Amino acid sequence: MEFSGDVDIRASREKVWAFLTDPHQVTQCAPGLKSVEVVDESHFNCVVRAGIGMIKGDFNFTIEWTKMDAPGHATMVANGKIPGSAVAMTSTMDLVATDDGAATAMHWASDVRISGTIAGVGARLMGGVADRMTKDIFSCIKSKLEATE
Repeated sequence: MEFSGDVDIRASREKVWAFLTDPHQVTQCAPGLKSVEVVDESHFNCVVRAGIGMIKGDFNFTIEWTKMDAPGHATMVANGKIPGSAVAMTSTMDLVATDDGAATAMHWASDVRISGTIAGVGARLMGGVADRMTKDIFSCIKSKLEATE
């Protein structure tokens, strides 16, 4: 499944970059987050409670920033597993400052591959769940960044 979108945030590009690339900050907006462990500046691990319908579990995710061109572009790869199911995701973000520098336009894209029991049972529900989660995540990011600007 491929997802993409654009989000305008009333905060400087540097502030948006710092928030989105800091595992402790950005994961505040991850639904179902149970824990975060920073391994180094480009690797971290998370445990996230997720699922579709009645099939839920604690996914153990490994996340790696594979490309970081501050403060404009980043690529992240995440892999998560629970017994019988797996998620693999590659995401990119591009940040462009507005003319006055007080706001940032973010373009993001994610390619998500789900396999196993969750994919088989929840295929019909995935689009709606992913859409709702994406809106919730970006609403949270905007509110946290714009609250202190």
